[in-house]
Amino acid sequence: MTAEYENNGPTRVHKPFTLFYIWFAANLTIGDFAIGFIPISLGQPLNLTIIALIIGNITGGSLLGVMSMIGVMSRKSQMELSHGPFGKVGSSIMALLQWGNTLGWLTVNLVLASFALELIIKGTYYVFLLLIVAAIVLILAYYGHEAIRRFELAMSVVLGILFFAISVRSIIDIGKGIPYVSSPVIPVYAGFGITLAASFSYIMAWGPYASDYSRFVGGKGEKSRSFTFAFLGGAIASFWIEILGLVVAIFTADAISNPATALAHYMGSYFIAGMVALFLGGIAANAINLYSNGLSFNTALNRNGKRLPILLGTAISVSLGIIGYGTFYSFYENFLFILDYWITPWLGVLFAHYFIMNPRLSKLGKSPRAFSGAISYVLAILISVPFMYPPAYFQGPIGAILNGVDISYYISFVLAILFYSALNKFSTAGRKEQLSPVP
Repeated sequence: MTAEYENNGPTRVHKPFTLFYIWFAANLTIGDFAIGFIPISLGQPLNLTIIALIIGNITGGSLLGVMSMIGVMSRKSQMELSHGPFGKVGSSIMALLQWGNTLGWLTVNLVLASFALELIIKGTYYVFLLLIVAAIVLILAYYGHEAIRRFELAMSVVLGILFFAISVRSIIDIGKGIPYVSSPVIPVYAGFGITLAASFSYIMAWGPYASDYSRFVGGKGEKSRSFTFAFLGGAIASFWIEILGLVVAIFTADAISNPATALAHYMGSYFIAGMVALFLGGIAANAINLYSNGLSFNTALNRNGKRLPILLGTAISVSLGIIGYGTFYSFYENFLFILDYWITPWLGVLFAHYFIMNPRLSKLGKSPRAFSGAISYVLAILISVPFMYPPAYFQGPIGAILNGVDISYYISFVLAILFYSALNKFSTAGRKEQLSPVP
């Protein structure tokens, strides 16, 4: 049973280039903008900060591109891809984790977009604005894949123009001099690692969504071009907006405040343009979040249907948005780090399954590899625990030695690839049982 909303799914075959504007619009958001505030709040040197953001976006964007390629190969929604290496039960567990992941991002962008709207419509109750944003996203998700694709195309243009205008203002200000002197509050290498991790985490976190859109891509050179366009769309937009956040954090001298308030202050009499950009960016990201949230829900429960998953996802994210309003910023930074813990080893197993062990297979039925996927995943996480360092929840011994630089997700990603490849290298039975070639 396919986890799709529309009965037969979208009927159009899309060109690989469409992935560029989907991920370009989805990353022109206040979530990326807020990442630019992190290194300034840590007093980090600007040259190292920019290098960290470049590396974070290249590595995270590459994972988004790889997952887009798998969608083209399999023609399946992202979480259905877990059937091969994890089996039916394991796939449901991964889909449940992604359901929680998308709920988190729904809440993040819902709150941030509502912050921006609150500065436009002053004197309006925050909860009412939250409901407005949620309702718009709900309508887009209800009308499905094609409606979201068209909306993202429009937003890539509108948001591109709005953020370009803000960028022009920033370039003019930078030309007058940068009022910033680095004063690290933690060791420079630690600040570099935290900045890189936050940037990597944001764009990498789109990996569990990628195939939901690339599965409808066709045409010449579809696999390689799907990687290229997904990578470029996500990485360019993410890096651009993070740099804008960095500049605004410097010029507002208020790096730990609400990023929307900081941008409004920075834009002065033109603040509405900035707030509209943040508001629309939040909706562009959340349309994808809610749509994939529903697909994950359906995959986890092996069901079809549209209304229940999107209504449930909307209701939960609104509730979390109301509860977490007062402590949002600290929640957001920790949320970015925790995301990596389950996603990166899962991506590692998928990478090994589709590109190293079985580049032409879409699922393995009840083969031993379904069991080895779970073993590889769990082992990779367990070994990476000492390297973990989500400050508010846990401090791994090695993470503490590194002054809070959390490299556990890189380690779990690599280990998952190695373990899955090794466990299946000698599994002749796993190569013969119930193999289904990709169409």
